[in-house]
Amino acid sequence: MGRKLQGRKSANKTKGLKGALLRHEAHEKLKQNESKTLAVQKQKQEEKQSSMKSGGSKKKAQSKQQIQHQQKGLIPFKPDATVLLVGEGDFSFARSLVQENLILPENLVATSFDSKEEVLSKYPGVEEIMSFLESEGVNVIHEVDATDLVTSLKLKPNSKTKQKPNRILPAGKKLNYIMFNFPHTGRGMKDVDRNIRDHQKLVLNYFKSCKDLFSLANNSAKDDFAGYSTAITSDEAREGKIILSLFEGEPYASWNIKILGRSEGFRVERSGKFDWLSFPGYHHKRTNGIRDTTKPAAEREARVYVFDKFVPKDQQKSKPENNDSDSD
Repeated sequence: MGRKLQGRKSANKTKGLKGALLRHEAHEKLKQNESKTLAVQKQKQEEKQSSMKSGGSKKKAQSKQQIQHQQKGLIPFKPDATVLLVGEGDFSFARSLVQENLILPENLVATSFDSKEEVLSKYPGVEEIMSFLESEGVNVIHEVDATDLVTSLKLKPNSKTKQKPNRILPAGKKLNYIMFNFPHTGRGMKDVDRNIRDHQKLVLNYFKSCKDLFSLANNSAKDDFAGYSTAITSDEAREGKIILSLFEGEPYASWNIKILGRSEGFRVERSGKFDWLSFPGYHHKRTNGIRDTTKPAAEREARVYVFDKFVPKDQQKSKPENNDSDSD
């Protein structure tokens, strides 16, 4: 009997071990299945987050593209407009306008403050640029003072020398725009206040000079004054617009060009970003040297302002359409 009992105990013990082993194996399989499930869920969650991030990146990229499109630079005139450029250094801006088909060459007058000899000595390679412009039909003129355009362009007859006045544009064409890019006296004053006043005077006299030139050049009446006359109606004066390009920030903001324009009867019609990429090959140079400015031009924020003739409200026939928030 004792043997039989011992055999039964051994059999029960074996069954107990097998059962425990089976339970352990089942538990391990369950744990593995749970781990797999968690891993799959984690992978799905990571894929979802990645998809959301990439979607967000795409949206950001699209938003950035939209902003860049909205911030595209302002081209202040159409190709068929007549334009007088003043203060050109190496004439690379004029060349860019022609090469990019932003202006008809025969409608462009490009001028420098310096004499031809000074321009050639200051800017290497400028002779090739001037030859290109002249071959395209651009009127290139030297020794033109932006603050005294009528006199320096010799648009009035000289009674002493009996010299006939010049004609800067073909007969029958009126001057639509006068443009001055980044006006600078070239004096480099260290006194900030004096420097600001000096440039305010430059810009103010530029407005006055433009007004005089429009009054003379845009008269529709033809007479012995080479197509120009000192008399002009207010409607004709409004046909001419003044363009100024300035760097953003100080000291340029302190020049208060809007106030200066108002004092001479002009207001900001519109303004926009000066996009350097719109004018490939344009080299902004120092007024008194051949070097570029301290910072590369492409890294400097700048703005273009277009001024037109300001007419008081009580004299306006109809309110002009203007959706530019930067206008006065």
